[in-house]
Amino acid sequence: MKPTHGVNWLGLAMIWFGGMISVPALMVGSMLVSGLPLWQAMLAGFIGFSIVVTFMSLESVAAVEQRMDTVHLASSAFGARGAGIVVGLALGLSLIGWFGVQSGVAGSSVAKIAEVSFGTRIHAGAAALVLGLLMMLMAVFGFRYLKWLNYLAAPCKVALVVYAVVVAFQGHGLDTILGYQPDPDRRLDMATAIGVSIGFFAVGGVISPDYAKHARTRRDAVLGSVLGVMPAALGLLACGAILAIVQNTYDIVEIYARLGMPLLALSILIVATWTTNVMNIYSSGLALCRLSPWLNGRRALTTLIAGVLGSVLAASGIVDNLMEFLILLTTTIPPIAGVLVSDYWIVRSFTPARPGAFNWNGVVAWAAGVGAMLAVGHPIRNVLGIVVAAATYALLVKVRPTPR
Repeated sequence: MKPTHGVNWLGLAMIWFGGMISVPALMVGSMLVSGLPLWQAMLAGFIGFSIVVTFMSLESVAAVEQRMDTVHLASSAFGARGAGIVVGLALGLSLIGWFGVQSGVAGSSVAKIAEVSFGTRIHAGAAALVLGLLMMLMAVFGFRYLKWLNYLAAPCKVALVVYAVVVAFQGHGLDTILGYQPDPDRRLDMATAIGVSIGFFAVGGVISPDYAKHARTRRDAVLGSVLGVMPAALGLLACGAILAIVQNTYDIVEIYARLGMPLLALSILIVATWTTNVMNIYSSGLALCRLSPWLNGRRALTTLIAGVLGSVLAASGIVDNLMEFLILLTTTIPPIAGVLVSDYWIVRSFTPARPGAFNWNGVVAWAAGVGAMLAVGHPIRNVLGIVVAAATYALLVKVRPTPR
């Protein structure tokens, strides 16, 4: 009998679709096309996003079968306390930081548009604080509200991006796009471009169980992941590349501001940031509630705490001084996917209630993946960290089996 509980593939796809449509997604297209012809940039994006969707789908199926979020799934490979400390802190802190960064960018842009277009001075920190707290409240209310937020916001964001591309085409023929060649001095190799594409959504792929656990079936989880990510990712990559070629900017907010539409530009900025940032803080709250037995099950409380911290970081401007730390912290996340996939699918050693506070096989394998990422400066490290962590975990389980 078909399960009646949970969300179908369309609802899950809309969450990912809404989260993908953002200004940073356009920036990836702009970045790739600065060093590659359009078709090669699209190919690199397709390969990179396909890699992310592959491990994302594997994690999502595990989440549906076990009805567990990311940290809970990781308790098999890392141990209950290991998952709470290693995975919970890595995900929780990095997502708080990126929530603060996006809220800070949104607040600064609101203040700038208000002053330039309306002659009104708004403190950027105050705007960031208010926007961050409002976004946080949506995440506190939970998954069902996140789903409906994306049902409403995703079509609006698609229409705004499409209109920006249509405007960009005015005065430019299709030959301009198809005949574009990047500056030879800025040429990218394909491996770099693929690594950039993976890095853009690697964290989203790792936290996919937080959302997939609500899916009705394994089929819904996989379809929701694939159809929610691939069309949006490739579409936004193409739009960002086209805007960069014909307008010398990927920033649709700037394009609308040039057209004398400041209110529309402001609306785009807020809507584009809102859905992505709500997902950031929702997953942060889920991760942090596994830190201690007292917090377990108190997702709303940990989401509230995480959202307030992220909003304060945004308001204080301290995130400007934390970017290098956040980028470093983000390198700790992709290897988590390697360990989870290896535990569940490769060596099939998954045990929901594994004895012991720490499973050192998972901790060591994760550390090996992080070490590989830190040792390699090339963007391909985003997939290397996953592969090294998965292979190390599989080897350790063969050498040192853990009790079931």
